[in-house]
Amino acid sequence: MIVRQRTGLWILLAAMAIAILFTWFFQQGVRSTDLDVPWDHPLVERDLGAIQKDTLRVLVIEDPLSWEARPGAESGFEFELMERFARSINVPMKVIVMSRRDSMYMALQRGVGDVIAAQYTPVRWGMKWFARSEPFMHVRPMIARVRAEARSAMPVSGKDTVYISEFSPFRSAPDDHKALEGARSTPATPEDLLMEVVLGGAPACIVTDATAAHEATRLPALEFVPVEGKERPVTFALRTNAPELRRALDAWITEPKEQHFRATLLDGYLGRLSKPGALKKRSMPAASDSISPYDSEFREHGQGLGWKWQLLTAMAWKESRFDSTAVSEMGAQGIMQFMPTTAARYGLDSAMSVGDHIQAAKRYIMRLDTLWMRAVPDRDARLRFVLASYNAGVGHIIDAQRLAERLGLDPKQWEGHVERAVLLLAKPRFYTRPEIKNGFCKGSQVFHYVRDIVALYEQLVGLPKRKPQPVRDPEGPVEAPTTDSPSEGDGEVVP
Repeated sequence: MIVRQRTGLWILLAAMAIAILFTWFFQQGVRSTDLDVPWDHPLVERDLGAIQKDTLRVLVIEDPLSWEARPGAESGFEFELMERFARSINVPMKVIVMSRRDSMYMALQRGVGDVIAAQYTPVRWGMKWFARSEPFMHVRPMIARVRAEARSAMPVSGKDTVYISEFSPFRSAPDDHKALEGARSTPATPEDLLMEVVLGGAPACIVTDATAAHEATRLPALEFVPVEGKERPVTFALRTNAPELRRALDAWITEPKEQHFRATLLDGYLGRLSKPGALKKRSMPAASDSISPYDSEFREHGQGLGWKWQLLTAMAWKESRFDSTAVSEMGAQGIMQFMPTTAARYGLDSAMSVGDHIQAAKRYIMRLDTLWMRAVPDRDARLRFVLASYNAGVGHIIDAQRLAERLGLDPKQWEGHVERAVLLLAKPRFYTRPEIKNGFCKGSQVFHYVRDIVALYEQLVGLPKRKPQPVRDPEGPVEAPTTDSPSEGDGEVVP
């Protein structure tokens, strides 16, 4: 019996030793394979002197922090840094956009590009491939995923999988980021991968804290969760046989004046990082006997609206906090915040009564309801489209609906579908598409507006019934919605 136990123990120990040896051999084999690549050495002689006679060629990826094009302009944190460096050495700069990491590495070594400006962080087995500049920023990892309340509105593929871009500074899953070891690598750029999460094609992805801060206010459907681990440097990559270019770039990066400029520029790209968890729901104070100073007008003009009169109240609270003298930075006026062109269409001016403004809002809502009736037959769903159109103009919401359909979302459902597409209309790669007719839209504002109004409306409808207030005699019959198209100045078109 003892002999059998010892034999079994030896077999177990031998198996463990073989497993350890196999693992070590496999890892060494992977590293050897990784080193056996065609871009492991420069294939051209091209240093600072040659560049100064020619052009500084910069390899980038399409990403807000690397490079992106918009009508008449280019932007991107790394792009702006390299543009400034090119001016400092008195040479023109050319941007070359890449979509694959391997192709970018090869393009550098062949001299197609001189510098990689694409969130580059050196990895252990690539240290000999490229020279690296001094770091110009440091980043930490975060997980981007759809917020729980938006998640329930649309199924997400691959429940627990976390993806990481091959361009990510954390793609090598180093020992100081154990939480990332299970992340599935993908050749998609960080921007492409993040868009997949927005659209439900991926449940979560790894981003840098800089990307999270840049995107948090633009993509409120997402939450960004910190991952424990050390920060990593982000550098520019160069050929190993371009020492003069590297010295010039390092000297420029470490100049105090440039360090100050870089910090200021980065602040301009970064926004307020929202907390993970549920989106904050709006609420409003309501007295025991009234909701607002204008309850009688809201009740009167809410008749025949199609929804309860509290919808007008919720909109007025969101728009102006019941301030009839309110004027926005964009020029919207009054308790219902009509833009001047829309106000003129409904015969409004600042001297008219609050009741006139509420009546005009009712007519406008009924008009929007009629416009969306065929495209979105369900009344509850249609309310979201009406509110979005009131806030951003019908044209932008038609664009969002069209984009949602192109991206595989349901164009007749707002929450989890068209509301995600409208967020993408703030990104040049989407609002410059040929099917988008009305250009840029601040989709995050529309996203919050619809959710806030619906939450306020549901709150007010759920309040205990109040003692009816006196209602003045109506001045005349409600005017039916007109058939002419809304003003182009408001970004509105008829579906």
